[in-house]
Amino acid sequence: MHPHQHRMNLCNEALESVRGLIPENLFRNVNEYINQFNEWGLGIEVLIDQIIDLEITITLKQFNLIQVAMASMELENSDCLVYLREHGVAGGG
Repeated sequence: MHPHQHRMNLCNEALESVRGLIPENLFRNVNEYINQFNEWGLGIEVLIDQIIDLEITITLKQFNLIQVAMASMELENSDCLVYLREHGVAGGG
């Protein structure tokens, strides 16, 4: 088992939750960061940045999965996550 498997699982759950909303190539790229390159933090940051850039609206449940993944890496206060919460979540932040 990978030493960071729990963290990777949280990142995969967050990614899977938005699969139907994001372009397939973005899904593949983030999946590779998480599962092949051991760059799960970079993968989730790319995911957040692209959700913001593409102006994709996510649900609070999807946001919470992303937030939990970020928290597992001690990145829950990142500027991109705060921005996503305020501008990209259905019903407002």
